Amino acid sequence: MLLPEVRRSKAILQQVLRKLSEQKRANLLYATLKTIEEDGGIKLEDSNCTVGISTCARAKMWQQALKLLEVMPEMKLQPNVISYNATISACEKGGQWPQALKLLEAMREMKVQPNVISYDAAISACEKGGQWRQALKLFEAMRKGKVSLDVISYNAAISACEKGGHLRQALKLLEAMREAMRTAATSFNR
Repeated sequence: MLLPEVRRSKAILQQVLRKLSEQKRANLLYATLKTIEEDGGIKLEDSNCTVGISTCARAKMWQQALKLLEVMPEMKLQPNVISYNATISACEKGGQWPQALKLLEAMREMKVQPNVISYDAAISACEKGGQWRQALKLFEAMRKGKVSLDVISYNAAISACEKGGHLRQALKLLEAMREAMRTAATSFNR
């Protein structure tokens, strides 16, 4: 049961959500958001749900994170790149690589542009799921789509190849990462 102050004040709601997030109380945070949404006293914001999704991710509660993302439109909230990234991360932490890939595709369908964080989380999900080929496909999609590769992108792809027993491919990626860093350092120093 929520205190009346929480039901009437956005500031108090934010404090409660932040505290629940710090304590990794994903179930209680989820229930609070649902109660506020059903109550209708306060208009929830995208950021409220994103806090909930991120909390679920840290607690490895991928189903609840996914549910929050799915109910955002019902709450008249538009999922954005941050909420999708947090949900993909929750799936990655929960070992749900197929779901992470579905979310990446759903982003495109919803006209939400995936960024480096989206791809990095999906590559990591594939790496943890032993899906080295899929991880490399995502890595290549980043390159072709002109999404900036970062150290996390390379490391996740290298780790996926290593776990899949493809050490030559892992070494090629390591060399490509070194070359990319040399190029970036040279460009920065000019």
